[in-house]
Amino acid sequence: MPGEKKGGPRPTVVTPPPARKKPTKTSAEAGKPAPAVRTPTAIPGVERKRIPIDATRLRDLAFGSDARTCALAVGLVQTFVLDKATERKVILWGQDVQTSHSELIAQVLKLSQTPIFVRIEGYIDRMMTILKSIDVVSASGNAQGGIASYFRGINNKIDTPEELDVAQRELDQLIKHMRRGLDELLDLKDQLETQAKRLDELAVASEASALAASFLAQYLQNEKPNLAQGFTQRSASLTQTLTQIRQNDSVREMQINYPLRLVHAIQDVALVALPDVIASIASAVSLNGRKLSLSPTEAGELHYKLRDIISKMAIQEGR
Repeated sequence: MPGEKKGGPRPTVVTPPPARKKPTKTSAEAGKPAPAVRTPTAIPGVERKRIPIDATRLRDLAFGSDARTCALAVGLVQTFVLDKATERKVILWGQDVQTSHSELIAQVLKLSQTPIFVRIEGYIDRMMTILKSIDVVSASGNAQGGIASYFRGINNKIDTPEELDVAQRELDQLIKHMRRGLDELLDLKDQLETQAKRLDELAVASEASALAASFLAQYLQNEKPNLAQGFTQRSASLTQTLTQIRQNDSVREMQINYPLRLVHAIQDVALVALPDVIASIASAVSLNGRKLSLSPTEAGELHYKLRDIISKMAIQEGR
């Protein structure tokens, strides 16, 4: 058609609306803190119900328990969640204390049977046997009568210079062995003392657990009689554990003091008094080598020294 432009219809162009600008904050608004939260954000739930208790009420139930034990028992009751109480939790009440007690007793028994005791006791027994066998008077040539001289060397006594020489050298070796065992004995004593302190702590824990269980048994006897009966049984069991610990106090004391007595026996007798006697024995042997002998007075003095050492060693070792 005349006047119509070639190339077909042109597309309609749509102009997009202008982009909106974000509102800018004024300087006053920018410095404002975030609005405070006025409502709780925690997940709603039921508030835990605590059992009313104080140390005074427990003391009336405790029959002489000290303040520390009562305070521990109060803490145990307060941490007990009544709404979540089950028979399983009651059965396991204080079980950790009793398990620790059994494990600790086994450790103490193992320490008391350590080989160092056997070795040191063996050294001491041998030393005592030698000292008791020494007949200084006869060995120094001061025995009276021909019959005494005849039997020397064919009996169980150390009554000849040659036997005295052998005894002196063996005593030297025993002293060296005992000296080397001192540190091990002291370490063992420290370990036993540590175990004794742990047992004392377990005794307090056992008493507190038994006391708390007894209180809970009374508190639940009307509302939850089955749980109350379980707590009564646990209280009796924990009290029995406490009795076992207390009854073994004297045994533990003996186990701890025994290594100390052995240490004193070695330090005060074997390492101090005995070397002087060994030197006197060596001197007697030396005199015999030069065709000399101890005088009756010297032989008698050495005899009394030997008997004094035997007596002290027996006392220190607890024999």
